[in-house]
Amino acid sequence: MVTKDLAPQSSTILVPGARHSSDFKSEERLIPVIRARLAERLVKEGFRPKLVAEALNVTQAAVTQYIKRKRGGNPAALASIDRLIDPLAEKLVKRLRSGLGGIEMTELMETARQVMVMNRGRTIVNELPNRPERDEALKILRERLRLELTAAEKYLELSNKTADDYSKMLLRMIAADSIRHGDVVSQVISWLEAGRESDFEMPGKAILETLVALEDSAHEASLSKTIHVGHPIARLLFQWIDADEEKHEKIVSKMLKLEADRVRKGSHETSD
Repeated sequence: MVTKDLAPQSSTILVPGARHSSDFKSEERLIPVIRARLAERLVKEGFRPKLVAEALNVTQAAVTQYIKRKRGGNPAALASIDRLIDPLAEKLVKRLRSGLGGIEMTELMETARQVMVMNRGRTIVNELPNRPERDEALKILRERLRLELTAAEKYLELSNKTADDYSKMLLRMIAADSIRHGDVVSQVISWLEAGRESDFEMPGKAILETLVALEDSAHEASLSKTIHVGHPIARLLFQWIDADEEKHEKIVSKMLKLEADRVRKGSHETSD
């Protein structure tokens, strides 16, 4: 099925460090921008427009407009987010050359999410001198946000200079983690400023117990202990996955405890 881009043909995007406003309020609105950049990259790599259209799940007419830069965003803005789009572009080039198909919507959405996080984070950081701090916590969080975004950009820069595929992947994973950290910090800043930090909602006991069971299974199937590979960075990547699974298990277990405490507290308040 060919999808239709949601953004208007003439649109711009707030880029890291920029000061103008953005019309993009959701990941979906960024998809045409990312597709346009991917289309340019694929054509430069020698792929025919028909194959590019199939890979991006759009029409050939849309690809033509992407290449002519009549659709999908401002060229200057696109250049500023290349580091976030390049990993996806490289993956797609290799996939097409191996005959493995085109891009998945989930991959486009993840890249769009990263762009939005970086944009929102930079906006918060840039507003720092003009916004009085409510307390010391906000000041610390803003500085941490700046450090996370800077780290993400640096790791992405290093990954683009690295020839080894495993090392490139590891650096990009670290960058992605820094972007996720920035997302968390920027959300907490927003909650604190809005006075909503005490409100929270849990998924429910049954869902959390299912997640704990899944994480238990993943944790037991340790890749670093069962799969032996020669490449040292590949081994580090397996250790990374195992560490993440262990972390997920601990966090979801703590969420389950929070849910149990919430239910118990609710029961006490009802009985009173």
